[in-house]
Amino acid sequence: MKEKANVKQIYFEGNINSYTYADDGASLYDVLNLYNSKHFLIKDHLIRSMRNILELEEYIEKTEDAQLGMMLEIVKEYGNEIPSIIKSIKDKHVKNDDKESAEMIFSTVDRCKGMEYDSIQLANDFISQKKLEKLKSNTQMAESSISKFNEEINLLYVAITRTKNNIYIPETLVSDGFPNSPHINILKVITEEPNLSEIESSEQINITEKIEENETSPACENITKEKAYSVATFREKHKDAYKPWTTELDDELTKMYCEGIHVKDLAKHFGRTKGAIYSRISKLELEEIYG
Repeated sequence: MKEKANVKQIYFEGNINSYTYADDGASLYDVLNLYNSKHFLIKDHLIRSMRNILELEEYIEKTEDAQLGMMLEIVKEYGNEIPSIIKSIKDKHVKNDDKESAEMIFSTVDRCKGMEYDSIQLANDFISQKKLEKLKSNTQMAESSISKFNEEINLLYVAITRTKNNIYIPETLVSDGFPNSPHINILKVITEEPNLSEIESSEQINITEKIEENETSPACENITKEKAYSVATFREKHKDAYKPWTTELDDELTKMYCEGIHVKDLAKHFGRTKGAIYSRISKLELEEIYG
């Protein structure tokens, strides 16, 4: 919603107020209060027991709590903007009777059972084949765990079958033998890394600082070599960022833009920075043409 300010009407299946909470009752505001070291405002017992964000991160890593992990990522990205963002979202939310007028619809799997949509995009928090294979190798897995993971598989099935036309699915959820179709669009999932300009500028600052500390140091040559190596490494890891845009790529970008795919996801999918995606959207005049 931050990046698609032109979207005026949205709809959340079910009660919109419940979407700021995880299934176990942990509030997005509780994570924000932990982030701001305001323990006295935290209502959830689990989050209140954490001394700081680092402890919460460790807990999420060990338990693989995707719901709580997603809330933490939201807090890290938007911080104290969250209350105003949520207010903006609520202001754009249409009533149940006006659902058909919504430009974007958000839902959990449970709330959209039996529903159908023109196009859907899945969040990257469903169980994957890789994780299932890892769990399968655990001979001591309890019967209750097997039942839980069967439930997770069913949820993914329900989510995938909600679309009438197109689906955008993270590559981590694509299992072996997944069918090819022009209606199935695979979204790349990559680790967030700084872009080239950020690397060059931050390293340039470090180089300047080190040279100022010791202008005659022979290590300056090594510093320059290290910088060149790290930039070269970045270029090697992100080859797509330097490829020219083709007609095919422009068509793919246009289609995904019209489907309402988030700019962050577009950047991951095309292997480019968000700035590069914004620039291409502007050059193709997609906002002017399609709104």
